[in-house]
Amino acid sequence: MYISKISNILSVVVGICSFVYTCYILCYLTYFLSNHGDNENLHTASGDNAGESILWSLLIDMLLIKIFVFQHSIMANEFFKHIFCRLQIEYLSRSIYNACSSASLHFLISKWQHTPAVTIWKFETSNEAVWMLFSGFHVFAWSIIYSGCIMIDIPELCGLKQIWYKVSERSGLLDTKSNEFRRYMKHMRHPSFIGFLTILWIYPIMSVDRVLLATILTIYMALRWTIDFEDYNYHKRYFRQKQIELS
Repeated sequence: MYISKISNILSVVVGICSFVYTCYILCYLTYFLSNHGDNENLHTASGDNAGESILWSLLIDMLLIKIFVFQHSIMANEFFKHIFCRLQIEYLSRSIYNACSSASLHFLISKWQHTPAVTIWKFETSNEAVWMLFSGFHVFAWSIIYSGCIMIDIPELCGLKQIWYKVSERSGLLDTKSNEFRRYMKHMRHPSFIGFLTILWIYPIMSVDRVLLATILTIYMALRWTIDFEDYNYHKRYFRQKQIELS
């Protein structure tokens, strides 16, 4: 009994820490992908070593993206799920996954190499109309993404509901989910593919490092998201049901 209480307390601490850290990194990611005020002040390489410096920066960025993609994919496969089950901590799997994904994102953002010397296109955001246009696109896209998380089940996505079910000694969370929902979640990695495309590609200063990031993540999302017509119909019914519940 005493060991069970300690286990529950540790599980709650892990869940809360993961939730807080994930929220912090999501805010950090939002700023990293959507802020365009600092880009115009970035140092631009010049001289004979400029090309070599840009190439080296792109290689570093490529490595950072590979680290994130590898972690994000490998921890979502059945092998890791089996390990969590063998260790009897499957209720912590979502919290641990979120924390590890946040850590890899944190590493990517903090070590990212900007290359403002070479740009595909550039719009001066000092013009208020241009700034409002791009900011409006990003606010709208992030609103769709975050509202989609809420509509699906934000406590479950954060891993808090799984821990609550364990602490309160309820039956497994997946036991309450329909087969349609389980199938849908296997095919959809995150809410709003279009929202992420908007954030990645509709940007005022499209430097080569931004093109690299947008291209690889677009390909990754296209390969990992396998939504079909059956999933679309389920999502439409689920969305209407959630609208009724929230209203």
